[in-house]
Amino acid sequence: MNIPYGISEDIGFRASMEDEHAIYDREERSFFSAEIYDGHGGRGPALIAAEMLTPAFLHAWEMEMKKPVCDRRSEADLLREAYLEVDAYIVKKRLEAGTCAVQFYIMGNRFMAANTGDSRAIIGTAEGTVVLTRDHKPDDYPEFSRIRALGGSVMAFGVPRVQGILAVSRALGDSCLKPYVSPEPRIVQGNLGCENDRAVLACDGVWDVLSPETVIEAARGHEDAKEAAENISGMAKDTGSYDNITVIVLDLRSHTVGLRNKKMKITGTYDRAAENRA
Repeated sequence: MNIPYGISEDIGFRASMEDEHAIYDREERSFFSAEIYDGHGGRGPALIAAEMLTPAFLHAWEMEMKKPVCDRRSEADLLREAYLEVDAYIVKKRLEAGTCAVQFYIMGNRFMAANTGDSRAIIGTAEGTVVLTRDHKPDDYPEFSRIRALGGSVMAFGVPRVQGILAVSRALGDSCLKPYVSPEPRIVQGNLGCENDRAVLACDGVWDVLSPETVIEAARGHEDAKEAAENISGMAKDTGSYDNITVIVLDLRSHTVGLRNKKMKITGTYDRAAENRA
């Protein structure tokens, strides 16, 4: 789809890099995706998710398009099923580790952004910045309530942690912490507008120290997306991030410049975990 992008990865002060990323471009389907998987406890789940999640979605989407329109499931349903399929596979492999996940999908003039955990996707607008994802932290009241209702606990060891262990309340894998750590994604759907110039995905090593507004302005400060990603990574380290850092910058201008809509519009939010709580 001719979406220029740049990627920067940095191990920080950890002994190893547990992050993975993926880019999928299907010109014949007007589909493009950028995604980051921030692993914890080992690299295996992040690698599995990077190789499996979007291909599972694309296969299900292709099968769905063969059905009559009235019988087709929504793309959000298909993406959720891909999340659960990957989670089940990681658990079946008996991997105790897990991974946060964030995707930004472009489908023609539409988009989907999804996440579990605390990696984020943001997008630039005429007014500034929109955060398309939501951090899933154990002390966030809806997440705290869900965990407690299942019989789990949230304890603070430096930061609030599920069962005193994991600092995020949703992730893929983490079999020893189920059902308290949920694989359910939060998915946002919408229409792109010609105001959308940059999008940035990054793991929590960036968001712990930099605001979304600062990150978008840094992305706008470079014509080359790779240079922009490296600059954001460097800014995070210089501001005190000690975590692994992965950044993807998308230059959307060539794709959005001809769109009919001037402004981006969010058309729906899909979160089965939140619906179940209600």
